[in-house]
Amino acid sequence: MSIRVGTTGIGLYYNRVLNSPKRLVARFGGQYIAYRKEVRVKTAPDSYIVIAPDFTIGFAEASLKWYPLTHGSFFVTAGAGYTWHPAMNFVITATNKLNLGGLELTPDDVGTVDLGFRWQSVVGYAGWGFGQMMPGKRLNIGFEMGVYYLGRPRVQLAYEGFLETTNIDEQVPIVERNLSNYRYLPSVNITLSYALNRSH
Repeated sequence: MSIRVGTTGIGLYYNRVLNSPKRLVARFGGQYIAYRKEVRVKTAPDSYIVIAPDFTIGFAEASLKWYPLTHGSFFVTAGAGYTWHPAMNFVITATNKLNLGGLELTPDDVGTVDLGFRWQSVVGYAGWGFGQMMPGKRLNIGFEMGVYYLGRPRVQLAYEGFLETTNIDEQVPIVERNLSNYRYLPSVNITLSYALNRSH
C-alpha cells in the first residue's frame, strides 16, 4: 500500500508486483483535493466582487510501473484514470455597489455569473519517479512526477444581470480556441509505501 501527497491532493494506492524480477508493478487507487473558499476582490474603495470557486481534483486510476534497472529505484509509469468532477467553476456576484472605472452597478445589476471549464472524464497519465516497490524495509519514501492528459477544455457560461445586454456568448468559441492547449495537468507527489508482504 502507498500514500501519495502532492499537487493533485492526497491518495491511497494498492501496488501489486506482476513478475518475478519485481520490475513490473500494477497500481490501483486515487487522489482527491478540493478548494471552495470564497475570495473577495477589491475593485474600488468599498467595492468588491465575490468569487466562489468550485475547484476539485478527484481521480480513480490504474497504471503500470516499470523499473528499467533490476536493482534500481528509478521507474517510469503510464496508465488511465476516471475523474467524476472534470470541471472547474467560478460563481461571481457583488455584495454592494460595484464601481468599475466610474461605472456603478448595484448587486441586482451585476446579477450572477457562473463560469466553468470542463474537461473529459477519462484521462491518461504518464510519469517517472524514484522509489523501490519492494524495499529492504517495510517503509519506503519515493518521489514521482507526471502529467495527466485531460483533453480539450470546454467553456460553460451562465449569467443574469448586465451581461444579458452584451454579446459575450459570441466570445465563448474564441476563448475555447485560446484555451485549446490547456489539456495537461502536471502532478508532483511524495509517496510513502508500506510492504504488506515483504520477502526476506
